[in-house]
Amino acid sequence: MRFLRKLLLWLVGITALFVILAYATGNGHLVRGVRYTYLIGRTSPEIDDRNFFPYTTIPATAPQPWPRSSRYGKLTLSAEQEQRLKDLYSVGFAVFQHDSLLFEGYWNGWDADSVSNSFSVAKSYISVLTGVAIGEGRINSVKQPVGDFLPQFKEGCHANITLENVLTMSTGLDWSESGADPFSDNAKGYYGSDVRELSLDQPCRDEPGKEFDYISGSTQIMAEVLEAAYGRPLDELVREKIWTPLGCEHDAYWGKDREDGDFKAFCCLYATARDFGRIGQLYLDSGVWKGTRIVPLDYWKASITPAPLLDKGAPNKRYGYFWWLAELDGHPIHYCRGFHGEYVVVIPHEDLVLVRTGMRREEVNATGHPTDVFEWIAIARELAARPV
Repeated sequence: MRFLRKLLLWLVGITALFVILAYATGNGHLVRGVRYTYLIGRTSPEIDDRNFFPYTTIPATAPQPWPRSSRYGKLTLSAEQEQRLKDLYSVGFAVFQHDSLLFEGYWNGWDADSVSNSFSVAKSYISVLTGVAIGEGRINSVKQPVGDFLPQFKEGCHANITLENVLTMSTGLDWSESGADPFSDNAKGYYGSDVRELSLDQPCRDEPGKEFDYISGSTQIMAEVLEAAYGRPLDELVREKIWTPLGCEHDAYWGKDREDGDFKAFCCLYATARDFGRIGQLYLDSGVWKGTRIVPLDYWKASITPAPLLDKGAPNKRYGYFWWLAELDGHPIHYCRGFHGEYVVVIPHEDLVLVRTGMRREEVNATGHPTDVFEWIAIARELAARPV
């Protein structure tokens, strides 16, 4: 008994010392990070983290249920296809073709009404909202300096950074992008309590507009610009400009760094697979939703065109304005992607959109794309082409 008491006191002391050191060294995010990962048997952020962090609800005020294809309910995955989806802990897989829901499947306790964290899929929503702001005259051009909206970017090296640099991940800022390093800026942004200060206080490292350098801080900066341009919070803008016009069927949720704090715009939009499909359909239809233009045509084109940057010494071919770009059988496709393999893929030449949500993804290949995204594309294409 005496040994157990000493052990307990030792553990309490070590824990207290850890907490004190974390806050004393400016790493208070580690406390919340450990609490919501290792102490509950996890090793990283997960798709159900809404349970742990403050958030604001984005209500579905004007739902437009998806039309269902005449083949809906008649298509099934092969045993091999379903097993592959399960191997990477998929929770949702939905396919849309010709403006209609063609197929959907759910696993691991998820269903059509379950919301999951989109992680970096959220970045593409910020891109869409930027296009809307340009169309409404709140932003004049992507060539505008960030300093026109944020006073922190009016002087020094930050004064040279434009909105286009932010949208194309070429700010030259020194944000440490890592999903594994607990001391990275990503970890501080996800688990910390002041994501605004973190993103606006990044030092300059390189000249902006030259190199593609994927950093989540860019999206956070763009969200701060949008809030400044409208004088309104992100959740209101998403509800008014995206969620309601696109007829989303289910409430969404956007995570915050603290109850009275800021939205974690670089991640943390929680929604259903069906509603994630709507941003894909919007972009499949050139920024138009059911005959109404949401995103200006010029901005839509630019956002899915490779930004004129260097990418690891070669011309950039894989990134536009917070959208990933690739080729399929010689045809261009574009997609949103998240940390654990959350994807919204737009395949224009086949009038096809797919959504995959889940808990794991494959490594990025030599061309800069996760290999599993092409597996999900192959499954969606096979389903769409299959006769019933």
